[in-house]
Amino acid sequence: MIRTYRAEDKEYIVNAHYDLYNSEFGYDLSFRHFIEESVNGFIERTDCSENIFVLEKNEKQKGSISIKKVNDKTAQLGLFLVDPSVRGAGYGLKLVEAAINFSKEKGYEKVILWTNSELKAARTIYEKFGFTLMKTQPQMLSGKELIEEKWELMLLS
Repeated sequence: MIRTYRAEDKEYIVNAHYDLYNSEFGYDLSFRHFIEESVNGFIERTDCSENIFVLEKNEKQKGSISIKKVNDKTAQLGLFLVDPSVRGAGYGLKLVEAAINFSKEKGYEKVILWTNSELKAARTIYEKFGFTLMKTQPQMLSGKELIEEKWELMLLS
């Protein structure tokens, strides 16, 4: 089941992102702080044109995705995570679909996202939905040199 954010999801989202990205990709604590700031921003803004969706399986959180307002026409996808225990079952596709549908409902014309080149599974999902790679740039993020990528999807009315 995919549901909207609840207060008790904050700890899960922050810890799940840090634990997974630290163990699988070697990200440092600065990544945890980045995720925590992102969730805190969502909570503080209380903007109805933004949302965090949580994947729940057997009453346990197993993934997340967010939509944040960039401006009246553009939304930004983020906080995308699928727990390794449920990967390969299509939940990543369902989370991205929920985020895109929400963006359409809120009248956004475009969805952007920032990722990096080593997150191959996520990039494959973005491509399936028609996101286009717009820009790449080397960055020092999360204690690593990464190739950061900006992707975008134009939404149909």
